Order: sequence, then structure tokens, then C-alpha cells
Amino acid sequence: MISKNIPILILSGLITGIIIAYVVMTAFPLHPAETTSTALPNQPILQQKVTTGAEEPRQFSSQEEARVFLITHTEGYEDPQLLADGAAPVDTREWSTANGTRTWRFDIDTSTFKPDEYIVTVDAILQHATGTALFNVLESPRDMTLQRAQGSRPTPSTEGHFITINPIGDRYVGEKFTITGRTNLAADDEMLVQVYSSSFKPTQKSQSGEFSGSTGTVRASSSSQPVPAATSAPMPDGDRKYSTTNVQVRNVDEADIIKTDGTYVYVVTGSHLHILHAYPADTAGIISTLQFSGSPQSLYLHGDRLVLISSEYTSRTVMNCQPGACGTTMPTDQKTRIFVWSVKDPAHPALQREMELDGVYKESRMIGSMLYFVTNDYIDQYDGDVTFPAMYDSRRGTMVPPVYYFNKKDREFSLTTVGAVDIITDEPIRAKSFLMGSAGTIYVSPENMYIAIASPGDYRTSQGTDLYAFTLNNGRISFTAHGSVEGTLLNQFSLDEYGGNLRIATTIDDWSGRWNRGFSKVSVLDGQLNVIGSISNLALNEKIYAARFMGERLYLVTFRETDPLFVIDLANPKSPKVLGELHIPGFSSYLHPYDATHLIGVGKQSTRGGLKLALFDVADVHNPLLVDEEKLGGYGSDSEVLQDHKAFLFDREKDLLVLPVHIVEDSTSANGWHPSVWGGAYVFGVNPQKGFTGKGTVVHYRDTNGSYHEVKRALYIEDTLYTMSQDKIVMSDLLNATRMISAVEFR
Repeated sequence: MISKNIPILILSGLITGIIIAYVVMTAFPLHPAETTSTALPNQPILQQKVTTGAEEPRQFSSQEEARVFLITHTEGYEDPQLLADGAAPVDTREWSTANGTRTWRFDIDTSTFKPDEYIVTVDAILQHATGTALFNVLESPRDMTLQRAQGSRPTPSTEGHFITINPIGDRYVGEKFTITGRTNLAADDEMLVQVYSSSFKPTQKSQSGEFSGSTGTVRASSSSQPVPAATSAPMPDGDRKYSTTNVQVRNVDEADIIKTDGTYVYVVTGSHLHILHAYPADTAGIISTLQFSGSPQSLYLHGDRLVLISSEYTSRTVMNCQPGACGTTMPTDQKTRIFVWSVKDPAHPALQREMELDGVYKESRMIGSMLYFVTNDYIDQYDGDVTFPAMYDSRRGTMVPPVYYFNKKDREFSLTTVGAVDIITDEPIRAKSFLMGSAGTIYVSPENMYIAIASPGDYRTSQGTDLYAFTLNNGRISFTAHGSVEGTLLNQFSLDEYGGNLRIATTIDDWSGRWNRGFSKVSVLDGQLNVIGSISNLALNEKIYAARFMGERLYLVTFRETDPLFVIDLANPKSPKVLGELHIPGFSSYLHPYDATHLIGVGKQSTRGGLKLALFDVADVHNPLLVDEEKLGGYGSDSEVLQDHKAFLFDREKDLLVLPVHIVEDSTSANGWHPSVWGGAYVFGVNPQKGFTGKGTVVHYRDTNGSYHEVKRALYIEDTLYTMSQDKIVMSDLLNATRMISAVEFR
């Protein structure tokens, strides 16, 4: 009887299984609901990797943990989950050095601490050696595993003695833990350990303040006093007018190769820093020159403080031996050095502070007296070795910033360090390192920093950009959000912060078909870097050549054969829209606002043409107009402005526009055709009614045989124009058709 019912039972089981499977699939779909796509019509939908929100990064407890993370989180590895949920197989072995190091321990109780950022300093009593570290004390434990200090490699000071502090990690009030580190001091040498809140600022008179530390075991520092604020360098005429660096964001200064205070000019050329007594021009001359072993990059000038940032590269030979064979490698150590001078007496600059940072200098900004910097330290995941970047500060000794990571996979990693230092006081460097891709484009507003990192695509995914946001609060740097957008950036002008949102313009290359069919896209992201609005499919088969955000408008230049200028409305961040377009030959590579309704464009007549200067009228946003244009030179002509916006000098009140140029023009003589070459600067006046008006030219070289130095920068002091190349500064009279007054050559 049972055997006769078997087919019926099997059939009933199959029907029941199908019903259950249908119910499960309906309740839990394998794919989320489809959203509206902005992909090109009749093309496969591009996949986009998006990770948004303010997921808090985690701190590494040791370099060994970081090494394991790289192995398990580099794309292509078979087992990526060794560190899932923060559970790390940490190797707690001690690091050692050839000259013999010793460990030290300091027990601490945070019961009396207040929630704040805390500074740890460890000073040798008999020797010159200092270690510095930072950590946070929170009100309650975070929803994450608290990190414990593990071994880190010691970093020696210039005198040979060193003290290091192992990464501490975030703590919370009431926790008891041990701060550890290493040193090469003698066994009987003493060290003074001090732990105090960064908000503890004793007065110069009483040296007392609201102290937050470990009572009974930690003493507040009584030896160091705040450095008095800098005063402006004395100037013969306090009302003298002079130009400043052309920056993207008001009140956010950018590093440059030349700065002036209206009397003196500070300029970097090659491996030298020159200081010129520049005004008046007829008596101008070099009063001081400093030479560096590395490559000076750029300068800041704030009051009587001069900051120089330099890069250094050193190679060493390393012998690697395996059974039966040996080989050598030459790894390169990359350092960033920051020098701070007092230039109260510019003829005798006095070095106030020197800092050496591991990693390659990427970018920096200055807000008030606070210098913010970004460095990259590339990690070779196949090397098997990870060293956390260290910092040496002549005021505070050596420190290793805490290193954080995001629990995500990537194709390659770099340690990106974001730091801040006050160039007036002797406050310690505040810095944090993050294991992520190499920092690409940097955008800084007065309150926030955004780091953009290109994310490579493949045949299934479009190339994208990862974004990391940090708040800047008088030197305190806090991670706030991480997000991603489709496409790649052109430069820093592709980013802009407005009304609490981040606006971004990207170019998307679509290789999903047989041919590359690119387009542009504008996205608006909120404070958590979530996309809240976008407009896509702009300028099919063209790339972004220039972008300029101005309030609720974006002016975008794309190019293939003509120069479309798009006017995009961003008044409603959730619904950007194109208001108008203008198509003219050529393209602009840099856009600069003349006023609220006019734009200046600097670019090329074509990809094989000369330079072009254009003035646009955007008062009628639906019908932008070309007011005037100047065509300069032929094929081979160039301008530093096309590569660096800081080379552009414009002052509307002074009716002055200066364009550094290298001009190639066709010329015919009895001996046949040959190009005529000259280099220097064009000087124009500009206004919406007349367009451009030539005021003269400044010539640095003419008809050379390849030996010349192009003009890199221009500035003015009163009515004297200073044009600078690598070999000289030429001073010209703006009131007399740019007649040359004098020139100073760099030795």
C-alpha cells in the first residue's frame, strides 16, 4: 500500500517545495528594487561601486595587524575575512634594532579625566630625546573594539637618542590601561611622562589652568610657555597695495612658489629660497639666500612667519639573500620637511621650527596660522613589511600618529596622513593616518577637507572616485564621512562646498561597448556624502576641460571639436538642471569670475592651435554670450595658467590681467619660414563693455635655441609688475606701458 502512494507523496513534496521557494523569494528578493538609471540609452547599465555614510574607521593596534590586513584585503586574495568584525590575529612580538632598545611602561587611570583629546609627552631627563602622541578619552565606549597598544618601530632623533610611544587608541573615562614604548636610552636614565588634555593652556603669568590628567601620577608641564603671537613685519607704508596668491576658496590660503608682503618678495627656485627687498623696484636686490638638500616645493607667508615645504628622496641598498642566491634592492625613503622661519629681519631669517614627516608631500592649505597638510606613504603589499609614518618635530620630538583603516578591500593601499600645526605657537602636531588609496585631489573649505581618490573600473564597472570628508576645527581633524561617485575629477575646481553640501563634476568613460562613449555628470552630496541629486549625460563623447562653481551656478567647459560652455543651476540641490549652452571653437582650461555675471576663460584655440583669452557674459543664464576674445600665438604656444591657476593674476579694481606666456608665431624671411619665439607676459585691461585692452608685454627671452625659462608667476606691488621665472624677476612699470625698470637674476 505504501509503495503505491510513493509517487503521490513525491509529487506532493515537489509542489510544497515550489510553493515555499516562491514565498521565500517574494519576501526576500535576491536583488534590490531597480532605481532610475542615468546610463546612456541603448547601452548596458554601468555598475557603480558606492559606499556612503559616516562609518567610523578603526585604529590599528600594531604594524603587524596592518601587515595582515594588507594581505587579506588586497583584491585578488582568496580569504578576505581574517579581520572581519575587528578580530585581528595580532602578532605581539617586540621589535628590535641593532643598537639594542629597551621597553618602558606607564600605568594610567582615567577616572579623573574629562572627555577630550589628550597629549602624551615623554622627555629624557639627562639626554635630548622626546616622544609625543595623541589619543582621545570618550564619555562612553564606542560601538567597536577598543585598541590596545602594541609594538612599533622606534624612530631616532637627529642626536641619536630616541623615545617612541606605541599607538594608544581611543579610550573612555574610567578605563585603566598601560602606555608603552621603546627607547635606546641607558638603563638608568630617567624619563618624565606627562599626560594632559589638549585644551589645557596655562597662562604665562601663573602657569595654571584647568588641568585634566591623572592626578598623582601625571604632572602638567611647567617648562614650556606659549610662543607669543607673531606681529606683522614693519613696513614703510602700511597702505601699500599688493597682490596675493590666486586661491580657490576665500580665507583658505594655498602654497605657492612666490609670496610678498608689499616690501619683500620670497621666492623658491630650484633648491634655493631667495628673499628680495623688492620695493621700490629701482633699488631691488637679493638680501638673503638659503639652500636645501631636497626639493623645495612651496611657501606660505603669515605675518612675520615664513613656511617652506620641501620634499626629499633618499635611496639605500638592501641585500636580500635566499639559499643559493643573493640580490639587492634600492628602496626609496620619501620625506616631507616643513621649515618655519621668523622674518622680522628678512635679511637674517631665524629658523623657529623644523618638522620631518614620513611620506610624499601631496597638498596643504593654511587657515589663519594653522597649516593643514596631506602626505602619502605608498605601501608595497608584496614587501611584507609595514612601517607606520613617523614625525619629528624640533619643538616636540618624535611621534607616530594613530593609524586607522576602513574594513574594505582595494587593489592597492597607501598611508595617507592628514595633519595640522600652528606655525605661531609651539603646540604639537596633530595628525592621523588612514590606510586607503593614495590621496589624489584635495579640496579645502574653512571648515572641511575632502580627499578624492580615483577608483579604477573594469569591463563591468565604470571608473569612479572615492571621497573622504574631514572636519577642521582649529587644528583638530575628525573623519566625518566616506562616499563614492561615478566618474573622475579634472582638478580641485571640480569640487565645491555650498550650503552644507558637496558639489562635484566628473567625466565618465564608458567602455561597455565597442567604442568609448563618455559623458559628464554633476552630483550633489549631503554632509554624509550621500548623493541627493545629479544630472547626467552632459556633453556626450566629450570631457570636462574646466569647471567653476559660483554660488548656485556651475559653469562647465567640455571639449571635443567645439567649446561648449554649460550654465548649470544648482539652486535646488536635489534637482540640478542645465539652463543654457554656448558653443564656440576651441576650449577653456581655466575659468575665473570677473563678477557675478561675467567669466574669464583661458585656454586654446584648438588642440593644435595657439592660446585664447575669452570673456563670457552669463547675465542671461539661458543664453550665455561671448563678449570678446584674444588669440595669442600659434601651435606650440603655452601658458603656465593652463597647468596651475596660481599663475593667473587678475585685479578688477586695478583693471589688470596678467597672463604668463610662451609664444610661437609663424615668421617668413629671405631664408625661408621659421618660427618666431618669445616668452614673458601679456598685460591686459578688461571690462564687460570694452572686452580686453592690451596694455603691453614683458619679454624675458626672444628667439632662443631651446635655452629659456618660462614665466611662472606674476604679482604687483603698487604700480610695479613683477614677473618671475626660474632664473630672474623682471620689474616693469604698469603706468608706463610696462617699461622695464630693473631685473634681478638668481644666483
